[in-house]
Amino acid sequence: MRGLASLARSLEGRTVAVLLLAVLLVHGGALVIYRRSAAAAADEAFANEVARQLILAREAVLRRTPDARGTEAKALSSNHFEIGWDPQALAHTTGSTDPALQDLRNRLLTLEPVLGPSLVLTMEAQDEPLHRQDLRGTFRLPDGSGLTFRSAHAPSLVQVAPWASLATVMAILVGVAAVGLMHRIAGPLRELTQATSRIGRGSVVRVPEIGPDETRGIGRALNAMQERIHRLVGERTQALAAVSHDLRTPIARLRLRLDRLEDESERRAMAADLDEMQAMVDATLAYLRGDADPEARRITNVASVLMGIADASTDAGRDVAYGGPGRALAEIRPVAFRRALDNLVDNGVRYGSRVRIDLRVEATGLVIGVDDDGPGIPFEDVVRAFEPFTRLEGSRNRNTGGTGLGLTIAKRAIEVEGGTLDLANRPEGGLRAEVRLPQVRAGS
Repeated sequence: MRGLASLARSLEGRTVAVLLLAVLLVHGGALVIYRRSAAAAADEAFANEVARQLILAREAVLRRTPDARGTEAKALSSNHFEIGWDPQALAHTTGSTDPALQDLRNRLLTLEPVLGPSLVLTMEAQDEPLHRQDLRGTFRLPDGSGLTFRSAHAPSLVQVAPWASLATVMAILVGVAAVGLMHRIAGPLRELTQATSRIGRGSVVRVPEIGPDETRGIGRALNAMQERIHRLVGERTQALAAVSHDLRTPIARLRLRLDRLEDESERRAMAADLDEMQAMVDATLAYLRGDADPEARRITNVASVLMGIADASTDAGRDVAYGGPGRALAEIRPVAFRRALDNLVDNGVRYGSRVRIDLRVEATGLVIGVDDDGPGIPFEDVVRAFEPFTRLEGSRNRNTGGTGLGLTIAKRAIEVEGGTLDLANRPEGGLRAEVRLPQVRAGS
């Protein structure tokens, strides 16, 4: 159902629907026009033939003596048009013309007025089921007798001509050709959409330059734009990385000069400032490295990585514990993934007193939760928390430090792995960072 709904919303689906509707309307209209014109022509020809047969029968019967008229009527009959003579037509003629046959009666009287107003047409033959659709009629002769007739061809019962069937087949072929053509035209657009959805997630994505001139032009423009943006971002990243790297040298020199200070409290305060500056430089360099990290993906026991993070934090005197299975495999970049989870744990420890890491294996992948017992963050600031160099100090302690890059780096690293990172306030208090990793691999 989702596939059909998606197709109905797509340009291809809507265009195909319009084309098929147009083909159906044109074909249906053509058949209706043909039907009406063919029916009118058939009715006219039928009326001419009936009028001719009746006039011939009238003249032939009137030339005979009453004793020979019945025989003459039978001689004039055929398999498709039967003639009968009734010597008591005035007494036997009852009823009136069927309303559906009134136009045919008028047409017959217009062609041969001599048939007179006594002409009665009907298609009723309850006693003969095989002839219910046959045309029957009577009319009186000048001497009071009458002629009866039955035609095996009822009016307006036009069979669909062979060309109408051929036109239907042609309409179906045109519809199929229209669907195939639109599918070929929409194919490059789908590939273009898929390629553009990957733009901005790392290296340059080569957009295919295929299809009509318009889609080829869009592909060329996107490829040129990507190259310009990638080159510009690369130059700025390289410059910022160089500046951040060069800051390490003056920081190192300032550390050496701290030993000359006699005031112990002043020395500790300056050392803390230098530590913060060093952390900012390291975080900035990690952020600027971003997707340029050359580490390769490999099958990794995520549970083991999480247990290692918890153990290292515990050894450092922090209240961090892990709960979950001992084995859960996924294809990730182990170092980058560990750095991302370290940032989440550090963030939780910084703003709370303890952190709990849990891991669940689901059908769609792995779900990792990092819960702290801190004050949480306002709902409206959840999205802003992932922005670079953003610190939500309005909801957290101003003395916790940080560069505002921890969550940004973690989110980027997890998204590169094809996963997601979401933040939510816990009902019992604190913040929960939930990581979802796809493509769990079975392994020995």
